[in-house]
Amino acid sequence: MPFRDVLGQDLALETIRRGLARGRLHHALLFVGPEGVGKELTAFGLACAVTCEREPGEGCGTCPTCHRVLTVSSEGARVPLHPDVVVVERGLYGKEILGRSTDEKTDISVDQVRRVVLEKINFAPHEARERIVIVRHAEEMSAGAANALLKTLEEPPGHTRFVLLTSRPGELLSTIRSRTQPIRFALLRDEVVEKILLARGVEPSLARQSAELAGGSVEVADALADPSQSEERTQAVEALRRASQGPLHEALEITSSYGNSGEDRRLLAGHLAALQTSEAIELRKLVLAGARGGAEGADAARDDARIDAALARFATARAVEATLDRNANVPLALESGWLKLRRST
Repeated sequence: MPFRDVLGQDLALETIRRGLARGRLHHALLFVGPEGVGKELTAFGLACAVTCEREPGEGCGTCPTCHRVLTVSSEGARVPLHPDVVVVERGLYGKEILGRSTDEKTDISVDQVRRVVLEKINFAPHEARERIVIVRHAEEMSAGAANALLKTLEEPPGHTRFVLLTSRPGELLSTIRSRTQPIRFALLRDEVVEKILLARGVEPSLARQSAELAGGSVEVADALADPSQSEERTQAVEALRRASQGPLHEALEITSSYGNSGEDRRLLAGHLAALQTSEAIELRKLVLAGARGGAEGADAARDDARIDAALARFATARAVEATLDRNANVPLALESGWLKLRRST
């Protein structure tokens, strides 16, 4: 994925290109922005740029070197074939690499940082002029992992560059943030999301509708356009609706089904986005129906009540999302949001 294939992030790309051209790009970059807006694509674009044989500094995406950067192994850990591109992610590596006692169900362990990163960076890159270490969901590093990486960020080897990806920078150690250069990624415009979906073969009308409802995230748009996820998404949305208006014991049971791990946080964020999308569709239908007229008396009052309820659920889902972004406990954030909604309706 060369830089030119990253869409809608011109400011971020300009910062990186200018730094590379001047030889002043920071050794540790922090890509900050919502999920599904191009942070990881840009990280691999940078990996292409510093390894490419044909277009160094930009990356062609097609030469043998770029091909190995962008192709993952079919066996073992799903990591790039290029030996100088190192990926860190919770649960990516098996116990044969991390050790029998290592469990990465909730965070990126210190063992992964030590064995996958620290044991490699004291040696020169195998082929490229520098090594790229990409840390997905960097906020999921355990305290031990973050502190182990911090020592390297403070005294970096000259041949290694780090790229940390996060949608929740507040969860990172302040010392990690202070030793990285933040590069911000914005939500994408609807037309950019639509263009990406069309390139992936999504039917035009579905691509347009999904893009309009995705809130600037290709990840959300993909889920909206994927029929295989529709049943799970529908069930989650209905469960969250029941939590907002059904019996209290059922609401608490639904709330407690989400844990406090990073995976649960991402799962809930996706379900909340789906709920907002569903409510937005419902509101659009009700408002259009009202604009056409025809409902009177009890029917009109019933439509108004449905509009108020959909707006309240939409606002509550968005408020819970904002609370999660501040690193709140997942079940407590959800429970608090729905209890406030139930009291107000």
